Amino acid sequence: MYVDSQGMWEATRMLPEQMEAALSQVASVCDLPNKDHIEHVVVVGMGGSGIAGDVALAAAAPFMAIPITIVKGYELPSYVGPHSLVIAVSFSGNTEETLEVVAHAIDHGAKCVAVTSGGELARLVEERGCCVVGVDGRIPQPRAAFGALSVSVLGILDQVGLFKGATGWINLAITRLKERRDELDTPDSMASAIAAELKGTIPIIVSSGPLGQVAAMRWKAQINENAKAPAFSSVYPEACHNELAGFDAYPELLTRDLSLVILRHNYEHPQIARRYEFAMKTIGPRLAHCIEIEGHGVGELANLFDLTFVGDYVALSLAGQLGIDPGPITILDNVKRFLAGTAVE
Repeated sequence: MYVDSQGMWEATRMLPEQMEAALSQVASVCDLPNKDHIEHVVVVGMGGSGIAGDVALAAAAPFMAIPITIVKGYELPSYVGPHSLVIAVSFSGNTEETLEVVAHAIDHGAKCVAVTSGGELARLVEERGCCVVGVDGRIPQPRAAFGALSVSVLGILDQVGLFKGATGWINLAITRLKERRDELDTPDSMASAIAAELKGTIPIIVSSGPLGQVAAMRWKAQINENAKAPAFSSVYPEACHNELAGFDAYPELLTRDLSLVILRHNYEHPQIARRYEFAMKTIGPRLAHCIEIEGHGVGELANLFDLTFVGDYVALSLAGQLGIDPGPITILDNVKRFLAGTAVE
């Protein structure tokens, strides 16, 4: 029996229902700004909260008439002002970097919306007359709130009128996730088998295009935080201009310690498949394992969530096989205490 002190497995399983609840929540939000007065969107967030901005950039930006910028840090872009929509995403509501950026954005006259379970962010935004979209604070960790946070951001863009039709694409993604869950909720699932292959190696997760890049980033972060194991991600075709050159040295290390995970989806450029074929033939035999996973579903958003859902299960399965509790992340808590000037154990 796996150790799971915070209920991460159940929170992960309930991703489709979490997304349905978030859709309902954002549909009832009032006082969102008028799209006619918005010239650009800035999504602010860190870690498991910040990836909601990456999802918006991959899924919504290609269909929007105005640009989206992602901020993961302390710096507010200089162009933010009265014609900016700033969406601040912090599950806890107490993320240091996000609070600093939002405070500056409000001072610059930006229209701000917070996606949060509460904390200082909700207080700050409400105090300044801005809008809050609530997220269920019972979810055990920000990374387990991936669906709620991402859907909230996409739903805001839909409600404002910047990404019309987002609700329909989200519902198609939810349908696909329920189908995928039936496949993954078995003792001998593909997630368990993939985790067994990755165990003892450092996975390099690659994919292509904006949606694939987000999926690879999510896999990497979930393995880091849930399995407490190293992992890295990259995106094609960029990797074919640099990373592929890095597999000639250390042949014994590569064969023993590295695995390649390729995330495929229905929206690849035709040349990407040939690049994967080349990588499988040239560097695949030099690595411990070479694994290919295909995302499915109607629409790019469904493909994205399908791939990330498999990755979530793989990371939890790997944690279980390593005997690691996926919930607590002591070292990241220690970083926050260190920055706050309190003692680190």
